[in-house]
Amino acid sequence: MRTCYLATIALCFITITSFAQQKGTTPNKPARAQTKRAPIDTGKFVLVDGGTYKMGTDKVVEAVEGPPHDVTVKSFWLAKTEMTFEDYDKFCYDTKRDTLGSIGWGRGKQPAIWVSWNEAIAYCNWLSGKEKLSKCYKIDTAGHVTYLDTAKGYRLPTEAEWEFAARGGNKSKGTTYAGSENINDGVWYASNSNGRAHAVAEKAPNELGLYDMNGNVWEWLWDIYDGSYYRTSPADNPEGPATGPYRVMRGGAFYNNANYARVFTRQNSYVVFRQNSVGFRIARTFY
Repeated sequence: MRTCYLATIALCFITITSFAQQKGTTPNKPARAQTKRAPIDTGKFVLVDGGTYKMGTDKVVEAVEGPPHDVTVKSFWLAKTEMTFEDYDKFCYDTKRDTLGSIGWGRGKQPAIWVSWNEAIAYCNWLSGKEKLSKCYKIDTAGHVTYLDTAKGYRLPTEAEWEFAARGGNKSKGTTYAGSENINDGVWYASNSNGRAHAVAEKAPNELGLYDMNGNVWEWLWDIYDGSYYRTSPADNPEGPATGPYRVMRGGAFYNNANYARVFTRQNSYVVFRQNSVGFRIARTFY
């Protein structure tokens, strides 16, 4: 009797299991883990969808603007405006740094000026820490900066990302200046600026909704500068040369003439360089 009873139970278990498998409801199947994407303020950032474009130009003002070459960038977030005093002053207060002078132009929505590349990097790490995101930059005791490309925090855009965004990304109309062929539509430069920087987002944005990508103040980028880099640049997500004393600045400033306020214009300086025409804009990798 005991043997038959156990056999009956076993037969019932096999039948129930078989039925569950047929119905696609296997018991205790582990759920697939979902990746949680860190939130971002879409009032301040634009998602730049990745794409391929022809970086540089054959209509050069300076030889470093060419040759044109195919580049592909991944999707990333980019701030709609240059860093303002309103946001940068919070960093200065929190880290007990001296607030930067505005030379009588005001603060608030004015672009933060007198910012060195080193300070722009420090700001990115500070903001990442405030939002509990992994920091993009490792800074050793000698001040050497290493980019951690798996980090999810804030960073400076690469030169390839910046130019792609300035041109309008996948919505580009192929204009000389960001968003328009008429420089006065979106650019503060020598002929209309009155010799000073202006509050961000007063001019028209480009195709992606980005303001002041040309003119107003130069913007620090991540890349080390090399005037001949375009001849050897990798095609996929280039991040600049491995070594060199200078970092790239792009966009032109309020004192530049039209030739130096184009989407192709390249400039550079030392990481400690400060000027009343130099600021920055931040980015975040899209995961």
